[in-house]
Amino acid sequence: MSAARRPGSPTSASRRWSTADDIRAALQRRWDRGELLRAVASNQSWEPIRISLRTPSARELASDFGAVQEWAVRLHQAADAGRSPAFRLETRSVGGRLVGANAVPAAAWFDEPEQVWRLLGVAQEVLALAGLHSLSESAHPAIAAWVAEHPLRALVHQAAWPKVTATVLWLRSRVGSAAYLRQIDVPGVDTKFIESHRALLAELLDAVIPGAADESRSPGKDFARRYGFSGKPAMTRVRSLDGSPLFGAITDALVRVDELAGIELPARRVIIVENEVTFLALPFVPGALAFFGAGFDVLRLGRIPWLRDRDVIYWGDLDTDGFVILDRLRGQLPHVRSVLMDLDTLGAHESQWTTDPTPSRAILQRLTPDEAAAHRVLRDNELGTSVRLEQERVSYACIVAALGAVWTAPVTVR
Repeated sequence: MSAARRPGSPTSASRRWSTADDIRAALQRRWDRGELLRAVASNQSWEPIRISLRTPSARELASDFGAVQEWAVRLHQAADAGRSPAFRLETRSVGGRLVGANAVPAAAWFDEPEQVWRLLGVAQEVLALAGLHSLSESAHPAIAAWVAEHPLRALVHQAAWPKVTATVLWLRSRVGSAAYLRQIDVPGVDTKFIESHRALLAELLDAVIPGAADESRSPGKDFARRYGFSGKPAMTRVRSLDGSPLFGAITDALVRVDELAGIELPARRVIIVENEVTFLALPFVPGALAFFGAGFDVLRLGRIPWLRDRDVIYWGDLDTDGFVILDRLRGQLPHVRSVLMDLDTLGAHESQWTTDPTPSRAILQRLTPDEAAAHRVLRDNELGTSVRLEQERVSYACIVAALGAVWTAPVTVR
């Protein structure tokens, strides 16, 4: 096909034919998937890349020869741009009786990796990855393997990578030691660095020491406990509801859960509440203790073995999260009963309803029929959008009556 350029704007058909921008976009997708850098980090020999082009048909060539010619000229110009070819064009023969056979671009070839790096403008990133991979190989083969598998993520942490690798090696040597992360002595690394890179460090630790993470120690996001380090001890607040001392003359105490687990208090009744002021204002109940649950932190009480043979009552907010907490608490203490978490309580306090900013859609399996009915009404917005009744909005008279009903011994107001 002649390389002479003819005037005129592209037709609608020509807009469907591949352009230099389309070629770059195809390479960019490979880059974004990490394919190109994985090959570099793995020291694989370069395999030329072929990008197929959307090309004119014989009919389009015959009906709009000028547009096809202009399209081909533009591709050739893009291929030959710069001091060295940007890419090599593969052609195929298209035509027929009307215009004869014409060689039109069919694919773009990148024979050298530098062509790809120039077109994408990523030569510095490729050089940086080589440095990261070399540093990682010196630190540990598993870290180098992780970099080769996740090159783009490694580049995101490029500036911190020396600290990351040094931190992983320090953590590896102390997994399961019950040391505090505050004891780390890697230059320039502190607990804030560990916290801000927690997910990355966890992945690298799992690569360096498969099976190091022990979910039974602490499921979820507690990085320290999952790898056998000492974390901030779980605390709970407990108060005697009849004035009987807990320890010495103390009737209200904030104590470590692990220590409380080994001290069996004599009270046979226990109520767990979610609001601190409510916790302080609970009425007099003979032989009873109150725990301040503080939301999902209530689940730490499952570590106290002697609660398994106590009469335990849970009172949480009348919202979807309140029922999620109750459901999870029953996973630890199956005999827990609830109070003031029903439709009657909800209906009696309509003027005190507020809106739940983050309602849960969870399906819960451990609720009683009455609890499940209240949960369903809230979850499915049967009374309005995201209705909730916080426990501090429940009338005090209602509290006294409910505790008196759930426990046969008298409940009085002090």
